[in-house]
Amino acid sequence: MEMSFREKSAWVSVILIVLVFGPYFWLVGRSFAGAGHVHAGTQFALIAVFIVLEIVVHIAIALQSPRDARAPKDEREILIDLMATRMAFYVLFVGALFSIFTMHFRLDRWQLSQMVLLAIVVAELVKFGRQIMLFRRGV
Repeated sequence: MEMSFREKSAWVSVILIVLVFGPYFWLVGRSFAGAGHVHAGTQFALIAVFIVLEIVVHIAIALQSPRDARAPKDEREILIDLMATRMAFYVLFVGALFSIFTMHFRLDRWQLSQMVLLAIVVAELVKFGRQIMLFRRGV
């Protein structure tokens, strides 16, 4: 079974999130443990790199099947998107509550911002992972 453009898009997003933010959060974790330092500007640079990579790779996969890329979402794809977004919302909600809870640990602003960014990144991973699962399942 050939993957649709939207399933390929979800795979691209998962892979890029893991490749870009995985090493970053590993460094952040080391910084939290006192074993290193992460420059605050690195966060914004990585977000910019992530956006550029998303655009470039999505253009490349759209050029492989332009008709599929331009096609509007059908009912199944809309349902998959809604189901995945719903699950990601709950993950983001819990991550936001956890970030608020961490204020009691006397974290500085930068550390708190990393907790919020981590909640966003994990929610996006859940969203795209859920989309892939639902596309594979044939929902």
